Amino acid sequence: MQKLFEAEGYKLVEDAWDEHGRLTFIHDDDVDRAHLNRITRTLQIAGWEKSKTELRTFRHPASGEIVEVEPGGPDSGHFLHYMSALAG
Repeated sequence: MQKLFEAEGYKLVEDAWDEHGRLTFIHDDDVDRAHLNRITRTLQIAGWEKSKTELRTFRHPASGEIVEVEPGGPDSGHFLHYMSALAG
């Protein structure tokens, strides 16, 4: 997944996979509709499903892993959190 996110312009800023089951990435662009649509399509092609109850959240039905897109402030880009099914 890291290579997929990097191909979409994300940069890894925190690797807490071993400790907390989470990787955090940053992207310089705002989370506008076009960007969210692009990442949604990319994840759906890779087998991810958009959550029906959680905003900007995707789950992988086979692995149970979660991706959350977190908007940043103005001029700060946004974050993407990739989490293990066992995180939390």
